[in-house]
Amino acid sequence: MVEYVAKSLAEKPDEVTVEVFERGGGTVAIKVKLADEDVGRFIGKAGRNIEALRTLVRVASLRDRKRVFVDLANPSLSPHSAPRNRRNGGEVPA
Repeated sequence: MVEYVAKSLAEKPDEVTVEVFERGGGTVAIKVKLADEDVGRFIGKAGRNIEALRTLVRVASLRDRKRVFVDLANPSLSPHSAPRNRRNGGEVPA
């Protein structure tokens, strides 16, 4: 389901990869990797798309009594890669 939704939202569906990791204790992690230009579409305005997908996955996983987490695996989304404000020397205003 996660792969279907991700590929449906992406402009480059051939670059979508979904990996599933069993963490033990009935926990499953799903990592989604997309082309950088598709990440915003996947997350959606104010995070609505990814939160809706997480809700659907959570409800679907209740039947199997598992906890499932959906997260992005794109390395360019690290907090250190955020653009900086160039007008004030790179500092972000408080």
